[in-house]
Amino acid sequence: MAAYLLALRLGRWGIAGFGAVAFVVTLVQTVGFYNIAGHTEAERQAFGHSMSLLAAQFTVIIPPPVRPDTVGGYVQWRAFGFLAILFAIWALASASGAARGDEERGIVQALLANGLSRPRMIAARMAAFATGGMVAALAAGAGLLVGVASGGETFSPVRALEAAVGAAVLGVCCYSLTLLFAQFTSARNSTAFAGVILLALFLINSLSRTFDALVPWRWLSPFHYYEQSSPLVPGGILDVRATLVLLGIAVAAALVAAFAFRYRDVGSPLITLPARTRRASYEMSGSLVWRVPVARDLYERRVSLLVWIVGLSALGAIFVVLTKSIVKPLLAIPELAPYFAIFVNGNIYASFLGYIWFGFAQLLMAGFAITQVARWSAEDSDGRLELVLGNPISRARVVVERLIVLTLGALIIAAVSGVAVGIEAHYQSIDLNSRRLAEASLLLVPFTLVFGAVGALLASRIPRATVGILGAFAFASYLTVQLGPIFKLPAWAQDLSAFKLFGQPLTSGVDQTGLVVMLAIVIAGLGVSAMVMERRDIGA
Repeated sequence: MAAYLLALRLGRWGIAGFGAVAFVVTLVQTVGFYNIAGHTEAERQAFGHSMSLLAAQFTVIIPPPVRPDTVGGYVQWRAFGFLAILFAIWALASASGAARGDEERGIVQALLANGLSRPRMIAARMAAFATGGMVAALAAGAGLLVGVASGGETFSPVRALEAAVGAAVLGVCCYSLTLLFAQFTSARNSTAFAGVILLALFLINSLSRTFDALVPWRWLSPFHYYEQSSPLVPGGILDVRATLVLLGIAVAAALVAAFAFRYRDVGSPLITLPARTRRASYEMSGSLVWRVPVARDLYERRVSLLVWIVGLSALGAIFVVLTKSIVKPLLAIPELAPYFAIFVNGNIYASFLGYIWFGFAQLLMAGFAITQVARWSAEDSDGRLELVLGNPISRARVVVERLIVLTLGALIIAAVSGVAVGIEAHYQSIDLNSRRLAEASLLLVPFTLVFGAVGALLASRIPRATVGILGAFAFASYLTVQLGPIFKLPAWAQDLSAFKLFGQPLTSGVDQTGLVVMLAIVIAGLGVSAMVMERRDIGA
């Protein structure tokens, strides 16, 4: 019981943060439905028809909606489809931190020294996340009910509860799988390794809606079983069998993770690759890599950086391949002509690719920044920052070096993925302006640094809450762009979003004002972070 309560305490920021986000997502989407769907039955049917036609072309990313002319069908598609990804990300970060992050902070060693067995530790962590996941999922259901009430209608609380159960079970399944994957890699690479596998499982399911060759393999993906349930849709149900399969996967993965944890050394992976035997030496390494601070940090992150490079490059090429198959049917649908104004600025293929790929790339680069900031926050509590400052090195220099490392990492990722997109576009006979493609790719660097600068400030002031607050900031920034036009937010409010500042550089060129604002945020964040770092006790 004590281990369970401790696990809840350690995860309290995540529960509060993701619970608030889940509530806001469903509430905003529900209220948004009443703002844009109309009030008469005919208006809502026309709205639902348009949404179905539009969504049918994006099934490679999200599942097609069912009855989007109803509030339940719309929220199931827009809100709970997004929450599936959100809960998976939460599970990934939480399980990776519980499995390997707490080992670096000494928490696991302390619990084992007090007589807690390893299987009980895994069980306590699972139970705590399941509790937190259910709380957050219930908050999502509450957001739906409050939004429906604001629209003057009623909705079944039982169906909202069923939707919450489905989201919570998916989160628990992803958490358990991450616990298992984390046993096979080092603490520094556990998040990247587990993230790649979960992303692969997500893509197997989503791409199977476009590529028939993947259909026989989608049973491997937990997201496939989650999509079998649609309790918010009129006549929809919570698929008990699919939900039990998710629970079965979670239990089986947790058992294997507990077995693996029992037979590996704390701080080490279960399986280690053979390495060349070397004579023990206490001499300082003569390699230049370890003498240059920025090069040292990049070398230390080489595996995770390689994962990000390969991942974004592969996804960029996939989006290029899919662009033609998506755009061609769109051009033949007269009802979607109003939506072309969003994309078209000359070459519709380039416009469409710029909108969907760079919109998705922005989300991924924001995630990259958050993972780096999470490492900065961890260094504050695991003693690494104290060792660095004991050399001695000024605190301002630490902040500057962190931002330089983030800049170089983002630059490498953006450049390589941009080249991959350009090469694949050439093979697909899509005419892209090379200069604008380069500008759009490189613009991802200052965009990433916006989140890095905000994260550096938070890590300098409140490191323990940094990841949750930065994630909420990124979410609010994204939500402002997505829902600003629906709720008719003033232009100045929408311009506060980093996603809005990025603009559409592939088709419209670089937004000079947006670039200047992003650079100003980065410079201001860097300066304030350095000052705050000087005034705070490390570890406090």
